Amino acid sequence: MKIIGVDIIKGSATAKSRYAAYFISDGSEWSKEVSKHRLLKYIKEIRPDIVAVDNIFELFESRRELVSFLKSIPPSTDIVQTAGKQSLPALAKRYGIRMDPKNPFDEAKASALLAKYGVGEIVSVFTDKTVIKVSRNRSLGKGGWRQNKYRRKVHDSVRAVFREIKKILDEKGLEYVEEIRRGYGGISRGILIVNSPRENVPINSFRLRDVQVNVSAVEKEKIEFIPMKKHTRYTIVGIDPGTTVGVAVLDLNGHVISVKSKKGWSYSEVTEFILSHGKPVIIATDKKNAPEYVQKMRASFNCTLYTPKEDLPVEKKVLTSSYQPFNDHERDALASAIDAFNAYRNKFRNIEKRIPEGFDFEEIKAGIIKGMSLKSLIEKSEFHEPSKEKTEPRFDLEEIKRRDRLIAELKEENRRLSTQIRELKKEIERLQDKIHKIASEEYRKVRELNHIKSLEGEIKTLKKVIADKDRTIRELESKIEELRSIKYLEFRGWKAIKTLRKFTKEEIERLISTIGLDEGEVVYISDAGGGGKSAAELLVNRRIKAVLFSGEMSHYAKEVFERSKIPIIDLERLETKQFEDFILVRADRLDAEIQRAIEEIEKRTLNRLEEMILDYRNRRKMF
Repeated sequence: MKIIGVDIIKGSATAKSRYAAYFISDGSEWSKEVSKHRLLKYIKEIRPDIVAVDNIFELFESRRELVSFLKSIPPSTDIVQTAGKQSLPALAKRYGIRMDPKNPFDEAKASALLAKYGVGEIVSVFTDKTVIKVSRNRSLGKGGWRQNKYRRKVHDSVRAVFREIKKILDEKGLEYVEEIRRGYGGISRGILIVNSPRENVPINSFRLRDVQVNVSAVEKEKIEFIPMKKHTRYTIVGIDPGTTVGVAVLDLNGHVISVKSKKGWSYSEVTEFILSHGKPVIIATDKKNAPEYVQKMRASFNCTLYTPKEDLPVEKKVLTSSYQPFNDHERDALASAIDAFNAYRNKFRNIEKRIPEGFDFEEIKAGIIKGMSLKSLIEKSEFHEPSKEKTEPRFDLEEIKRRDRLIAELKEENRRLSTQIRELKKEIERLQDKIHKIASEEYRKVRELNHIKSLEGEIKTLKKVIADKDRTIRELESKIEELRSIKYLEFRGWKAIKTLRKFTKEEIERLISTIGLDEGEVVYISDAGGGGKSAAELLVNRRIKAVLFSGEMSHYAKEVFERSKIPIIDLERLETKQFEDFILVRADRLDAEIQRAIEEIEKRTLNRLEEMILDYRNRRKMF
């Protein structure tokens, strides 16, 4: 099997990315730093079975870029993502591969070896269908008197190539569906949809003088990741049964996967929770004599039961303090699982030293726990790479002396740095005390500053309230002064008349609600224009004595006032003094004008009555 592991070299520019490539085959291996163009060239030349990467999204920024890459490499070459769900260092450790996570060549090598051991997911973007398009290779153009002959020749060539491809597919026994577009003398385009993956179709894209053939796989709607083989995660499960059941799940490296407790947790729900995190190989309890619930759980999973030699004391469960369990049930379950792992820890370490590279350490550990021998497990494993003999490194005397000197220098450096660390710790303590004092003083100053800001804000608010009140006082003083002036002039023979700024119902209601409008009062309308029948009726209903106005009053309003015998007087006929809500007029002149207006109303009324009587008499004479 030929495999190329690839990892991007960090720090290289996006437009000029450099890659670490590691090639392994049955008899050779090499590593090189290559460009993307050179990498494609190697893949096309070597035609590897697998190109392994730790994560495809580190190498390809988009789906389009990935598809373009897959179309440019041989169809028989698979892209395998080795570390999609787990980190590459964790997987390498699981299979005994030594690597430096900061070295891209180590990462490329680890990806290649993991793919060789069957670890990873095949990146699938194409369906199991292939499209073959056969069409003209040149435009026919407008042509001349021989155009039809040339068109017939080209279309006949397309038809001949299309038939030849169908013949090859038939010989290979491949199923297909065809679609053709007929042209003069043959076909202008033919499409074959073959029900087989691209690598099984024995046709490649090519061009002739008159015909071009394009072969491509049909893309899937989304990228799929197909596991190369199933990998089981084995777990150690600690259980604390009771009304509230506590469960703790660890992996075979002692890492906590999950801890949970629940009141009234059913047996089936507990089983489902455990299986959701992997396959248990040890069920553990903190009791010397395992409770029936734990024994039943062990039988359900057909795994090993772990019980301590004596009940775990409460003091011993302090080993769970760093995990911060939610309650005592979770603490007891976690303590059981950790105690079980500790019982197997040394055995696991010895096993890891003896397992050759390429074997799944967790599979071997799980088998050892079940009582199987290491030899039988290795022979039974899916992959077995004969281990190479390790030769002990040899050093000459000078090399040993050089290393001794280096060790002595490092010990002296360590002593010096330890002294420096102690001095720095003392300095840190002194500075921390100083910081605490400064922080206390700063806290006091901040509190004072916040209090001052709060008071300043309150002062600003109060100043605004005072300014509003001062403005109100000035307005009221102005009104009082105005009222004094009005009162003084009233003693001198003037009369105060309330003012309507506009002749509208809203303005009349405002005047009534603010100043008031009593029966027998005279009203002045500053702008009589726009007033209608309803506004006039509203004033009539208040039983006012007369109306003074400026501007033009509508005849509808005049009719309402005259019908109610309320005199209306143009302000130009009077001597006035203007104020905001009042006007002052000469009382004697006002009374005279009111009397004159009343007499005119009575006169017009009498004339209309006489006209009506005369009209009535005339009609009587006619009959």
